Amino acid sequence: MTQAFYTAIGGMAAGQTKITVVADNIANMNTIGFKASNVNFSDVYYRTSSTGQAPTGQMGGINPKQTGIGVQTASITRDFAAGTTLSTGLNTDLCINGSSFFTVASPTVEILYTRDGNFTIDANGNMVTSSGYKLLGTNNLLDTTSSTIPIKIPTYINTVTTPSTLAQMGNKALDELNGTKSGGVSAGTFKVITYDDAGTPTEHDITINSSDMTVNELIAEINKIDDITATVVNGQLQITASGDVERFEVVNEDTNIVTQLGIGVMDPNTKQATSEVINYHQTIGEGTPGSEDAQNFTSVSINENGLIEVKYGNNDTLSVMQDPHDPSKMILKYTLNDGTVITGSDLTVNDQLVEPANLQIQMASFVNPQGLTAQGNNTYSNAPNAGMVLYGSISSAAFGNVKSGVLEGSNVDLASEFADMVVSQRAIEANSRVFTTTNEILQTLSNLGR
Repeated sequence: MTQAFYTAIGGMAAGQTKITVVADNIANMNTIGFKASNVNFSDVYYRTSSTGQAPTGQMGGINPKQTGIGVQTASITRDFAAGTTLSTGLNTDLCINGSSFFTVASPTVEILYTRDGNFTIDANGNMVTSSGYKLLGTNNLLDTTSSTIPIKIPTYINTVTTPSTLAQMGNKALDELNGTKSGGVSAGTFKVITYDDAGTPTEHDITINSSDMTVNELIAEINKIDDITATVVNGQLQITASGDVERFEVVNEDTNIVTQLGIGVMDPNTKQATSEVINYHQTIGEGTPGSEDAQNFTSVSINENGLIEVKYGNNDTLSVMQDPHDPSKMILKYTLNDGTVITGSDLTVNDQLVEPANLQIQMASFVNPQGLTAQGNNTYSNAPNAGMVLYGSISSAAFGNVKSGVLEGSNVDLASEFADMVVSQRAIEANSRVFTTTNEILQTLSNLGR
């Protein structure tokens, strides 16, 4: 009989566990990125007074006789289904569309995981959670090891734009020239027509075999023409006539290079034709207060691939793009306010100021996210049953995407929580009734002995 006391107590304890979980869920119904928990129960142990017997020729079978001795909490699991979406309009508020997590670094540099995308930019340019944990970035599409590089906005930079030298741009392909018009240089033939002092024309065909043709190769082809010299001066292609050539003109045939370079007409005074600036070099360093080249950042925007673009006071922007030579990596990209994109070898950046990983958000994905351990402050830590963790950028398409200006709210279903609370309350009441009844029975038995 006394076993019923303990069974009833176990039932009340189980109900209390359920009430505690429900209370936590309801308390966090307005917590950004919160995931509700569910409690599951199982029976504990059975006292067997008879194991039963199989049927015989003359007798039917007999089932076992067992008495259960209570209930236990089998599991408390988190529901990682997406929560409601909350529009905020703030560029640094992010919502994940998918099952992945943001990665952040705690003050002890422990890697933690969160669905809370309520980020702000601190005084040093770090993107941080409301608890001050730094959001981490990466320069890898996929990796099994987490980056420890924070997302960091260069808030104050010194920027100088200059026309490239021949040494800087000579080995660049024609379609890599950042000063040419959109659409690039097409393959084909153009003509250089030279005239002697009698006005007799001579046509010279220059073949652009592909847009991969380099500036040096183009110059070499033009320099095959007698008394014509081509070179690069201040980022411009310059063609000069000498000797028996009185004048010349450059004419498109089935390529667009003349239009793209804006080579123009020969100046009769200098006997030169000079293109527009066809390539720029950009230098970015740490901003010096009072310098006319210094620019303060004015805003940031984040696209669905987690790539950050920083806008400065001169309307230039700094961001990242896929490396054309290594698609698994990102490189820095500086865009002038006229749309000119400067990247690769044309961009010299102080690596203490910014690197590509500072501008690309790192994500993490788990085999079993329910195996994570909650650490408070809307974060989780890795745990043995979470399974393999995969890190990388959203650009890899393995982590879903993010939406800027939106937050993921709690996924607590208030109606279900109230229903669970009522059921748990009734379970506790029923078990307390069992406790009372057992006590009354024992009291009755005690009175029989008087």
